[in-house]
Amino acid sequence: MLINMKLAEEMDGRFVGPMPVEVFLEKYLTSTIKIEDQPVVPHDAFSKVATVGDEKQMYGQFIQVISPWIVGLKAVNTSASVSTDDFALKPDVSLFDKDYAPIRNRTDFSAMEMFIEFKKSGEDAPFTDPLDEAARQAAIQNGSFESQSAKAKEIRGQLASYAIAHHGHQFRHFSLSVFVFGTQARFIRWDASAVVVTEQFDYNEKPEIMAKFFWQFSHLSQALRGHDTSVVRAEVEVEDRVRKSLNVKSETPLFRYTVPGLNGYCYGPRPPYPPRSIIGRMTRTLPVWFIPPPPAVQRQHIKQETPPKQEEAPACDPQWAIERPAYLKDCWRFISLSHPVQPEHEIYAMLHRANTPNIPQLVCGGDVGGPGSETDIHKLADAPWLCVKLEITPFVHYRLVLDVVGRPLTLFKCTKELVRGILGAMKAHWFAYNIVKVLHRDISPGNIILTKDGEGLLIDWELAKNVEETVARRRERTGTWQFMSAVLLRNPSMTHTLQDDIESFLHVLVWASIKYVPATDAYSAADRGDDLLRLFDVIGYVEDGAAIGGKAKADALGRGTYPPTIFKPKQPSPLFKLLRDFAEPFKSRYMEQPPTEEERTLVNLQGGSVEIQIRRLFVQKYHKDMALLTTSEWFIQTLENALQSEGWPGDDKAQKGLDTQTGGLYTDAQRLRKHDQLLSSQEQWENSKNMASAGSLKREGSNSPTPEGLTKRLRGALPVPNTRN
Repeated sequence: MLINMKLAEEMDGRFVGPMPVEVFLEKYLTSTIKIEDQPVVPHDAFSKVATVGDEKQMYGQFIQVISPWIVGLKAVNTSASVSTDDFALKPDVSLFDKDYAPIRNRTDFSAMEMFIEFKKSGEDAPFTDPLDEAARQAAIQNGSFESQSAKAKEIRGQLASYAIAHHGHQFRHFSLSVFVFGTQARFIRWDASAVVVTEQFDYNEKPEIMAKFFWQFSHLSQALRGHDTSVVRAEVEVEDRVRKSLNVKSETPLFRYTVPGLNGYCYGPRPPYPPRSIIGRMTRTLPVWFIPPPPAVQRQHIKQETPPKQEEAPACDPQWAIERPAYLKDCWRFISLSHPVQPEHEIYAMLHRANTPNIPQLVCGGDVGGPGSETDIHKLADAPWLCVKLEITPFVHYRLVLDVVGRPLTLFKCTKELVRGILGAMKAHWFAYNIVKVLHRDISPGNIILTKDGEGLLIDWELAKNVEETVARRRERTGTWQFMSAVLLRNPSMTHTLQDDIESFLHVLVWASIKYVPATDAYSAADRGDDLLRLFDVIGYVEDGAAIGGKAKADALGRGTYPPTIFKPKQPSPLFKLLRDFAEPFKSRYMEQPPTEEERTLVNLQGGSVEIQIRRLFVQKYHKDMALLTTSEWFIQTLENALQSEGWPGDDKAQKGLDTQTGGLYTDAQRLRKHDQLLSSQEQWENSKNMASAGSLKREGSNSPTPEGLTKRLRGALPVPNTRN
């Protein structure tokens, strides 16, 4: 399948191994609970599994063999039942808690503890274990021990698709899975930084290895199985008022989120899951309803705890002693191995101390904590068995709460409001750069929200960096692919500058205009879709595997045809002129720079031929444009002047976004395009019918709670405790 090949491409170099099996079992499956003696393992336990006629016959035999070793769990043949969700997948065998096992062998990623995938033979195996040190070094030079045949890539993509669906339906820090091929098998562990894969072993010859894996897994706590225990099902007594406050449908599950530094809990639905990869930041945002603890508990909290830091939520602040809406961000924040990286709440606190305009008020933020909440695969860099060339990026699970009520930029009520949104965000950006000396580095539509008054706020400062910091923090470029400057897209090693962020604001404005602003009939939906793909999505690769792009952007900016001339708003508007005016200085950035000797000659030369005079003007314009790009002031003034112009329509609100490849927005490490079954950010918002965040309240096609599930754990959440703390 094409999607599996795309996933394999995205995951290239992220598989870490081959880890010795015993090291894997010791590191990831050591339970803190005393385990009773494991049942005796017959030496021929798997003989019938390895000798059956076809793959499908392997499933039942395997389930029968492992059943004595999976205490409290149930293995189910889910190979014939496609999941009834956006993913539409069907792992061969799935492991469930017995209390939550589905009826009729239905694939249910929301309740699944583990998936097990089978292949009848080892032909085109997705990984190749090196036989000696020379082979290991060769694998490192080639990038990893990942096999490169088309079938091998397809299998890796298939495994990745199951892991993405598994994490997408549950609150997880990591997950485990098993891959069986012929008489061989591998154990796999998935988290935000990489995928650990064991060496292959002959489970028929060594059944005790497989037995130990399942026996120990069945005795692990929920947290050690990978569940994020900081999220539980919302208490029944608060559900009605949370639904009413957030305008959430009755069938949408609600959860209780714990946030470090917050005296109380955030309640809300499941946030939308980032598509196409479980590797990276995986940022998710959603509207939530804050509920403080009862007064007695609150007084106790205030009495016993030390006063919070400025960047934390003031627990005794009267406004946070009552229920209220808030904005929750959940992500895996990057950790640098060479120097400290400020968490986002500390950046917000710094910005607020300087009175930065047009940013939301910080409530609190912090690392979530718990088993698996901080990745540690990067610590295996010196392991003697490792066959990975790329550096493994470490991450830690993080949450942030902001005091903001708004809507995404792409739900503008008129094009004038769209421009106001960009203006507000640019003011915040320039103040942060000029006064606080911080560069945002991830300008995108998802990071600009509109207040109820139509003002633009710039959010998501997670990747912001001190302008004087010159050391690269990570190997990937920083930003969202579609809105990176053409300079960065064409030169992966270039340093991210102010000019790149200013250009990103232009790309956001052009992208939103083409995608959402009603246009004349001459600019058909097909043409608009083609331009969106050509300008924002096209990806190429150089010999070392680095992704490059931006040629169409650079060409259009250099020629002065950005946005395309054919684009005209359906209603007469200053918008098109504004876009061209805003883009004008970038023409010089993407034209050939005048030679220094020619500059001196032309500037000093008086008179001359018409050709010389034209060249002199060209040199003068080049330097003028490049000077404009050294600050944001001219661009802010250009937006302000345009907003004061006459002729802005009052009813040209955002239309439903075109069904294009740019529905999903990806960082450099998540470039694959969104599958058409996944929702665009605007559609997510419209489905939620809520005015609090760009995240959806419910993914389209997600399972409604089953009758038996209403009294059990719902959709991957842990059951709510009996008492509130």
